[in-house]
Amino acid sequence: MKILYITTAMDKNDYKDYVTCWSRFPNPSNQNFHNKLIRSLSLTNEVLVLSIRPFSKKLCNVKQLNREIKVVDNITWNYIAIKGNKFLRYAKVSSEIKAFLKNNNLKDYIILSDTINPLCIKSATYISKKKNIPLIGICTDSPSNIAGTSRSYTMYLIKKSNKCNGYIALTEELKELFNENEKPSLIIEGVIENKEVDETMNIKKPYIFFGGALLERYGVYSLIEAYKQLNNNDIDLYIAGHSGNFDKIKNVIKDNNNIHFLGTIDVDEVLKYEKGALININPRPYSEDLDRFSIPSKTIEYLLSENLTISVRNTKLQQYFMDEIIWAKSSEVKDLKEAIEKALKMSEEERKTLSKKAKEKALNLYSLNKVNLKISKFLTLF
Repeated sequence: MKILYITTAMDKNDYKDYVTCWSRFPNPSNQNFHNKLIRSLSLTNEVLVLSIRPFSKKLCNVKQLNREIKVVDNITWNYIAIKGNKFLRYAKVSSEIKAFLKNNNLKDYIILSDTINPLCIKSATYISKKKNIPLIGICTDSPSNIAGTSRSYTMYLIKKSNKCNGYIALTEELKELFNENEKPSLIIEGVIENKEVDETMNIKKPYIFFGGALLERYGVYSLIEAYKQLNNNDIDLYIAGHSGNFDKIKNVIKDNNNIHFLGTIDVDEVLKYEKGALININPRPYSEDLDRFSIPSKTIEYLLSENLTISVRNTKLQQYFMDEIIWAKSSEVKDLKEAIEKALKMSEEERKTLSKKAKEKALNLYSLNKVNLKISKFLTLF
């Protein structure tokens, strides 16, 4: 099967070079999810990627992004040129899309496109109509959950996605949000890669690890306070992530030598810390909107570490991992502290048994192979 995948994501090595152009790293969550999904599809399909890379004139130290093509196994990465000037950017994307169509024969292709990026879904709709080929929307979140967005922005993206012929969504509620006309759909809660991780870490003490968004609303400060209240110098806390107020975090932890702030680190470094941790924790608070429209991908990723995972409750994942994850009742300090204390009381044998079971179940649900089989079968409908 031939797939045209329209996204903001990049090849992993290209992404490492790309973020060096930014004074502050962009949120990597979309990059991580779509990169893994693309590589999952490429196991049995020919994947042509049209990547519309994000750009910020204020945060990028280059004036523009140049066009580039790279072939990696079954994936052809097409990075279109992006203008730094905001007013010229949309016109440039339009001309790049036309050049892409001129240079590629898309007969017998199926389009998969990110639905929460306006340039992606707009370009995908244009190509689908121009070439008369099916378009499948990939729904990873509600636009309303993106910081700084308005209701009109949400409605704009949902309207743009109405032209899709089918949908792949992380939750039933997301499917219903985008798929008003009840077209064919598939639910995939996540995708994970079981890869060898270099465990060489110069860390002598056992530690708790959190890697993710460092915004206050995602629970990082509650986690720091819960750790402080443990008053346990035999275990450290390591925090890594993006966004948020780095100066504020440094100020909050400055009087505690057992809390280590790593800043933003690349995905391979994150996996090392997860693999070496005694406990991996996700303090993201429960909210109705987040629970309905979003899956905590970080929690799923933790399950591969073969170490204990603590997460604030999530109704979707609790259906599958009720006994394999230590569930905090909330992101309140007392509940996070209680969950950590429960984990620390477990014997090494109990930890190993639970962690092994969690990894096996996660791979059975979300491995690259499993996701490939589900989506490839779904795409035969079109």
